[in-house]
Amino acid sequence: MLLLLGCNKKSDEKPPDTKKVEFSWHDNVSAGDIPDFPIKGYLNGKEVQLSYINFERWRGANDNVINFSLVKPTQNCGFIEEFSGFVLMNKGGSINQGEWSKSKFADDAGSYQAYFKTDSQKSSAAWNCALVIESTTDKVVKGRIALFFNDENKSWVAGKFEAIVCNN
Repeated sequence: MLLLLGCNKKSDEKPPDTKKVEFSWHDNVSAGDIPDFPIKGYLNGKEVQLSYINFERWRGANDNVINFSLVKPTQNCGFIEEFSGFVLMNKGGSINQGEWSKSKFADDAGSYQAYFKTDSQKSSAAWNCALVIESTTDKVVKGRIALFFNDENKSWVAGKFEAIVCNN
């Protein structure tokens, strides 16, 4: 009788979610597409480890640049001779707290530029991007990004990041 009573009990437990959410390259992007995982990237069809992220403020030119580098300099804000990684720049303008996007490859980026670099080769591929800067201080910029390139290998960098601020 106890066995029969136990069978009629309703369980409050939900079955585990068996759907695995995969993130991949997009030809159209918005802030809602930015994944909620630590920053990672794909270059030449292979996952790469990002070792160093900085946010450069260039005083004279007023350029603002976010570098996602595979190589770490010998000191923070130091020069990287053989830079490999991803770059997003607002030429002559600020990258401010809030959202910015270039949803489609064909959209006008205004004063923004993006590229990736490997083995001293700079890409010229079309790109799209969604960027959310969540907070900025004199030392650190925190945000999220999804930056996709329309190259043969569909390179991208996406996720949550924390960048060291470098004033040049």
